[in-house]
Formats: sequence, C-alpha cells, structure tokens
Amino acid sequence: MEIKNFCQNINYNFVNTDLLVEALTHPSLSKEDKTKPNYQRLEFLGDKVLSLIIGEFLFHKYKNEAEGDLSKRQAVLVSGETLSDIALKIGLDRVIKVSKGEKNLGGTTNKRNLENSLEALIGAIYLDSNFLTAKSFVMKFWNEYLDKDTAPPKDPVSHLQEIVQLKTKQLPEYFTAKSGGSDHAPIFISVVKISEMKLEFSAEGKSKKEAQKEVAKVALQFLGEI
Repeated sequence: MEIKNFCQNINYNFVNTDLLVEALTHPSLSKEDKTKPNYQRLEFLGDKVLSLIIGEFLFHKYKNEAEGDLSKRQAVLVSGETLSDIALKIGLDRVIKVSKGEKNLGGTTNKRNLENSLEALIGAIYLDSNFLTAKSFVMKFWNEYLDKDTAPPKDPVSHLQEIVQLKTKQLPEYFTAKSGGSDHAPIFISVVKISEMKLEFSAEGKSKKEAQKEVAKVALQFLGEI
C-alpha cells in the first residue's frame, strides 16, 4: 500500500510527513542506520494521548462506575489485542517499515510491532495537528469497541483464580519459561496446575504475560467458564 492510500484510509493528511515516516519506522532500521529515527519516542507520547482520550470517554459514559471498573474497561480498549486488530484494519501492516531480518521474522504482522506503531501514529497525529484531531482519529477507529456496553471484562488469569478458589480454596500455580523463538520474537510456554482438581494445562505466547493469559483461557474453557 502506498503512503498516499494509507493516509486516505485513516482520513488524515500529514503536514509534516517526517512524523508519519517516523511513526512507521521499526527500531530494527535504526540499528542499521542510526540517522533514522524510529517510532519509540512517538509511541511513548501516543500511549499517553490514547489513554487520556479513552479515559475521558469512559469517565463520561459510565458515570456511576468506580475507578476499578473504569480501569478494567480501559485496559481492554488500550490492550495490545485491540490495538493490533485496529492496526490491521487500517493497513498498518502494509506500510510499516522494518529491516530485512525483522521482516523475515514476520515483523510486519507482529502484533507488538503493530501495536507500537499505532500508538506512534496517534502521537504523530497529535504533534502534527492537535488533541482534538487525535481524538477524532481514535473515536473513529475505536468506535465499534467503544459502543459495546458490556460489564467490565475479567482478565482470564484473575477469572481463573476466582473460579479455582471458589471450587478448591486453593490458588492455581503458574510456571512460565522461554521455550524458543529469537531475541526479536521469543516464545514462552506457561503451565498452570490446579493441584486439588488434578488438572494441568499449557499454552504458548509471545511474552510471559501473554502465555499466562492463554493458558488461563485453556483452563477456563475446560472448566466451562468461557
């Protein structure tokens, strides 16, 4: 996809195109050419802008909810899963710039890369224009997620803990370790044991946290809780 078509997709044309290029540049390219800025600084800014936009929306929509429930809702809306899903929908995977080595590792479709680049894009739009324009972008592409009026979702790890405690009065035990992959794309395997029920499950993820979430989902599915 050409940059021009991408800008049409997101309904925003940059005044300073250097900001867009920076938002789409993976750190692997900076290692090869140190003169090339990458998306990490813009990602830092975009993360804060996104959190404020989503936080403000939730504050006004759920007027009677406590801080804890609002935080749970926000965690889902700014999660890597949500961001990478939106990044694919707007075609970020077709314009993100990575090194040849990173590309061979699947870098253009790596969820973490897409998540980071999308946050950087939000930061770039904010700097290129203003907060209201950045907010308009977020509200447009987060719309289908913001419209869902469901109870605050439970993190699978927390949910499994509640279920196991209720059934056995004990806590599930997790054992997580790196099982392969590369430095850029590690693979972790997590095992959860529910001793009192003589159950054990395992699952993989691209981080320790993701692996634990995945194995918790497997256990919850087996227990008929999701």
